[in-house]
Amino acid sequence: MLSNFLDSPKLFRHLVEDLPVGIYIVDQERQIRFWNRSAERLTGHLSHEVVGRAFDEAVKVCDRRGNPLTRDSCPVTRTLLQRQPQQCTGYFLHKNGHRTAMRIRTRPFLEYGEVVSGATVLFQENCVRREDSPAPMFGCLDAVTGIPSRRLARAFLKECLAVTEGAQTTFGLLRVRLPELKDFAAKHGKQSTAPFLRTTAHTLRNSLDADSFLGCWGENEFLAVLTSASPLMVAMTADVLANLLSHSEVQWWGDHFLIVPEVSYTMAHAGDRLDELLRQMQPAHKNGAAKAAAASSAGDSGNQRG
Repeated sequence: MLSNFLDSPKLFRHLVEDLPVGIYIVDQERQIRFWNRSAERLTGHLSHEVVGRAFDEAVKVCDRRGNPLTRDSCPVTRTLLQRQPQQCTGYFLHKNGHRTAMRIRTRPFLEYGEVVSGATVLFQENCVRREDSPAPMFGCLDAVTGIPSRRLARAFLKECLAVTEGAQTTFGLLRVRLPELKDFAAKHGKQSTAPFLRTTAHTLRNSLDADSFLGCWGENEFLAVLTSASPLMVAMTADVLANLLSHSEVQWWGDHFLIVPEVSYTMAHAGDRLDELLRQMQPAHKNGAAKAAAASSAGDSGNQRG
């Protein structure tokens, strides 16, 4: 009966464990006291690995520029201090090393209606999973990363260029290279590059929106197509990806290695050729997109004042 269920703390715990959203609870000392199964699935960290640890040590979250969510920027800390719910988007560091965008919501845990004894944190993926998106792969997936192979990526790009030629539209093109992998493979063997490629692919796939295309390109390269993005958005996306990849990591025989990416971008217009686009790409700069956004905002303000 429902009344028996509502009176059973054990059944309530099972319900929270099985909810399709990550949930963890921290106490006033900022230690994790509860970590449900969805939190395990979303982060790769098992409950016994994080319960009892300080949340900012166990849960590595950054913003879209790679800055850790700590102190004033941390929604959990703000909830504990201000006694108010918070929400934001953060990029969790998965146990496997890649970053995943999550929508985070926090609520204070109040005792006697006034004393803050902790906080409840709910989080879930903030993007449409690529495998849920309708895309004709025709079995042309890369065996290591699980994303479209170079052959399919080239076919997709040719189609995009043909559409651009006929409709006089544009699209953004991003290129991600891992130049240090060549030396790493020479030292440790070709198989050593697989975790770097998988981590990079997962971070890219979880950071791009559902309308973007991501495929392999070259031995240690990836290409992404942003079909409906302005030049400013393409530059900002390149900036974000460079930051997030730089804050992703790989474990190799007990050692931790950071991803060292080279991210570049360009806009494709009617009449452009693929080889020309790849030659004219601009490198992503951490402050370049921010300056462009500020300039764009200033221009909009000036137009309004005028």
